[in-house]
Amino acid sequence: MIENGKRYLITTDNWFVAPDGEQYKAVWGTCQVLTIKEVFGFDPLRPSTNWYISVGTNRKEMIVAGCQLHYAIRCEERPKENRDGVTYTDKEDGLEHSANRIYYAE
Repeated sequence: MIENGKRYLITTDNWFVAPDGEQYKAVWGTCQVLTIKEVFGFDPLRPSTNWYISVGTNRKEMIVAGCQLHYAIRCEERPKENRDGVTYTDKEDGLEHSANRIYYAE
């Protein structure tokens, strides 16, 4: 169970573009589980993801749809960054990515 107010390393099923314009596959920060109504202010008439997770603080927050969450790892300390330059080519998008692409949302 994800505890609100605790820090997690969240990995996602797909790459996403963060506010800095870079692509990532994981985000780290303080988490808050939200309902669809808390995110959008209304309940949609059509079926959709019914929960989301807000990750981060200090205006660096991002919202991840519950259906995109792959792993949630309790991680109070900031994960270390990949400094060795290891990359790989993603089979789906054909692009080269760093092996450690974490968006630090704090």
